[in-house]
Amino acid sequence: MTSCWLRRTQSFKTVETSLRVDALASAGFKFSRSKLVNLTSNGDVRVNWTTVTKNGTTLKTGDIVSVSGKGRLKIGEINSTKKGKFSVELIRYL
Repeated sequence: MTSCWLRRTQSFKTVETSLRVDALASAGFKFSRSKLVNLTSNGDVRVNWTTVTKNGTTLKTGDIVSVSGKGRLKIGEINSTKKGKFSVELIRYL
């Protein structure tokens, strides 16, 4: 008998001015950028399982952001808007 592990996810879109880890993770985890800055300086934020020390790290489609004690977030499709911002699909693992 084979077992199938289904991951529950929540997918949503956000419009951000940049693709920085602090902007996208704060939108995905629903907390302020300043709180994310503190978590980053404490070493609690990882991109693709590598600890991030700079908030200015740029993300791309397929990147996985994990925050200790908060969960994981996958960066989905990224599109540019007419006003020069980015429409980003975020997939949060529940």
